Amino acid sequence: MSVITFEDYTAAIKGQYEEVKSGIYSSFLLNPTPAQLRNLCLLILDNGLSKVDEGIFTLFFQVKQGENLRRSIENFDIEKFKAIKNFLIGKNGKTNPNNLNLIAVLVDFQPRPFSKFIHQGPMDLNKFSNEISINKEEIVNTISQQNSFPDNRTVNLKRSKRRSIAVAISIVGMALGGYGVKKEFFPDKECMQWNNDHYEEVVCEGSEIGFASINPIFDKDESLFQLKKIEVSDTTTFFKNDQPIVWYSKRDGKCEFFNAPGLHPESRKTLRPVSKYIIKKYVLTVN
Repeated sequence: MSVITFEDYTAAIKGQYEEVKSGIYSSFLLNPTPAQLRNLCLLILDNGLSKVDEGIFTLFFQVKQGENLRRSIENFDIEKFKAIKNFLIGKNGKTNPNNLNLIAVLVDFQPRPFSKFIHQGPMDLNKFSNEISINKEEIVNTISQQNSFPDNRTVNLKRSKRRSIAVAISIVGMALGGYGVKKEFFPDKECMQWNNDHYEEVVCEGSEIGFASINPIFDKDESLFQLKKIEVSDTTTFFKNDQPIVWYSKRDGKCEFFNAPGLHPESRKTLRPVSKYIIKKYVLTVN
């Protein structure tokens, strides 16, 4: 019987992330940002938490007795999600137990939390060690191939390498010069803002943007550019394989419809999957 460790818990959750990141929450997990991870927490909260998961959320978001959990998540320091992002994208292979338990909720890994995981009984650790062995073997083979040239090619290879380095340095120098000019006169659009029915890239210093006073500016998140507000009618396809492909949110007694899950760009309320009742009441009855 193998002794289960925190490293096993870490590897198992990372494996679960790789499996589900392209699934239903792909807009949050495929290219995660701190803002998207916070929004996913709100979405999962709105969908309902078990007592165990509520405890994980309460501990991570440092919710005091009597405080509202949703309010605590909304006001939480978003910078603290960077450690979770770095773990998911592989920039950092380790993170603390509170972070890991929250990630387990986000990727729906079971059993969770770690205290429950270590009591699950015998565990097959081979699949994790096999992955490491395969990566090591690939690296060794690559190095062996690079070092297998005959001696008479070694000198030419070194000369070619020196020329490549010199050319690269020149290119980098020119690129940096151009980059400075570009940054001065054409600043990068590293933020985004909702404009009518879609997100647009904007310069983060957006005090002179026409609609800045109406819609807030966020850090750019490529995954959110697919979110669109759509017009629907009695001919719209709302379901595919009996699963909703349209989401909605109510505002001022009316429904606004979107092509993907997430948060409403203006009210920040969780978008809900469309239902036959909503279609009948807000689509089919409209003249």
